[in-house]
Amino acid sequence: MSDLGALPVQAYLTACLLAGGIGLWLGRVAWRERDEPGGIEVALYLLCGGGASLLYALQVAASGEVAMTVALNLSTPLLGALPVLWILFALAFTGRDRWRTENRIVALATPAFVWVLLAWSSGTHGLARRSVTPVTDGPFTLLGYGLGPAGGLFVLLGYALCVAGAFLVVDLYERTGNRYRLQTFVVLLGTLFPFLAGIATFVDVGSYANLSWLPTAFVIHGVFLYGTVFWLGTLDAAVVARDTAVEVMQDPVIVSGSDGRIRDLNPAAEAILPPDAVGSSLSEVFPRLEVGVEHPIAIGGRQFDIQENPITDPRGTDRGHVFLLRDVTAREERQAELERREAELERQNERLEEFAGVVSHDLRNPLAAASAGVELARQRGDDPDGALERAANAHERMDDMIEGLLALATAGETVDELDRVSLDGTVRRVWSRLETAEATLTVGGGDATVLADRDRLEQLVSNLFRNAVDHAGEDVAVTVTIEADGDRVALAVGDDGPGVPAAERERVTERGVSLGGGTGLGLAIVGDIVEAHGWSLSVAESDAGGAEFVIEGMEAADA
Repeated sequence: MSDLGALPVQAYLTACLLAGGIGLWLGRVAWRERDEPGGIEVALYLLCGGGASLLYALQVAASGEVAMTVALNLSTPLLGALPVLWILFALAFTGRDRWRTENRIVALATPAFVWVLLAWSSGTHGLARRSVTPVTDGPFTLLGYGLGPAGGLFVLLGYALCVAGAFLVVDLYERTGNRYRLQTFVVLLGTLFPFLAGIATFVDVGSYANLSWLPTAFVIHGVFLYGTVFWLGTLDAAVVARDTAVEVMQDPVIVSGSDGRIRDLNPAAEAILPPDAVGSSLSEVFPRLEVGVEHPIAIGGRQFDIQENPITDPRGTDRGHVFLLRDVTAREERQAELERREAELERQNERLEEFAGVVSHDLRNPLAAASAGVELARQRGDDPDGALERAANAHERMDDMIEGLLALATAGETVDELDRVSLDGTVRRVWSRLETAEATLTVGGGDATVLADRDRLEQLVSNLFRNAVDHAGEDVAVTVTIEADGDRVALAVGDDGPGVPAAERERVTERGVSLGGGTGLGLAIVGDIVEAHGWSLSVAESDAGGAEFVIEGMEAADA
């Protein structure tokens, strides 16, 4: 039995009892709040550390070898569980829950379980502990023993798990930066206590070579972990969500250090880069992935835009770069298809212009000659059967079709330049140029100045007036209404003719459709001009019962 009156023994027992009480109490508190990430591991860690500390105090104060051996054996599974709980906590704390599978947990716990069984039965084989006997060390009477092969291996495993967990925390700090500096610092600081206590226990560094400092150190470590999880707040969803988001992203993410070497990749980046890319120079693995490179770039038949963001510390020092490669293959394919179609439309427009030139020059000249011949024949003789009159009408119709085709060739071209045009002035000017006979014009609603191609707007109005005269007669009454609503202006042209049947209003502006025997081009030209400006055209019934054509969406010039 140790000398309980000696100051070193009293101090050591006080430390063990205090650590044991704190460990059990905090472990109980942590268990009630175990929903925090890593909370279960912290609770079990504190309970095991506190229990081991109390049992070691019992071993020191025991009056006989049997009590000391019982206390040693009861503390053995608690000590064996601590390294496993630490690495599981580190995995949870750093957001690597996907590594915490049942098979891996069993694999981590199996060596500890085997060591406990061997330690309990060491009296028969000595694989875990050898020569377990009471040893007097100053005022202390302790159980002294040497490590067997299995015991030595388990000590090495414990240290390996301790170092591995520390590396996981350091890696977390490198990935998240200063935002979580305090949490990672507290965890790493607490890890030093069991690490140094283990060295002090297994290496003779003082007067009491057989005295173990590990139980108290484990409780101190547990207190640091408790403070990180329940006081400072763990990284909870922030880091886990960030890591998960990067991992599941379909777009590749590449992280390079300030030295230009690749530090990390997400699975999407791993799929397009060589297997040994991590640790390699970025310029060697991916020569085109540099700041300022023209976008997009081609990789394995896919197109990527590159978004580059620098990584800097609080002092502004360059720590590397994050590259986000956004897959724009579909966009580029659509763009290529659009360019192909635009090129095809441009070729079609060129052919249409060529056709318009042929119509204008090669057809109008012989048509003019034929019209002159017919007119000369009509002046020289009689036309009893009206053949010459019909020929003259056919020539006039052909001339109208040629004029319509020429207008149609340019009506739908994109409007590049817009003029400030007065609608009231345009309407009256166009009307004055037409042969309207007994037709009348009424303009209402005031005036508005809009942005439009002046020539094509006049052609639009002229075609609507001609349509009214052709279908409603030479004495048609045409009503034009101009309405302004904020920055938008509407123009309506109506007449008192027979109107357009409701069933025909959707198709009356199509090419070749005429309800009165016309060419079917006049209203088609109106529709093309409206579309070229980005306006809208609708056909309705006028107040007088005739047809009304409403153009909406004109932009007011003074808006």
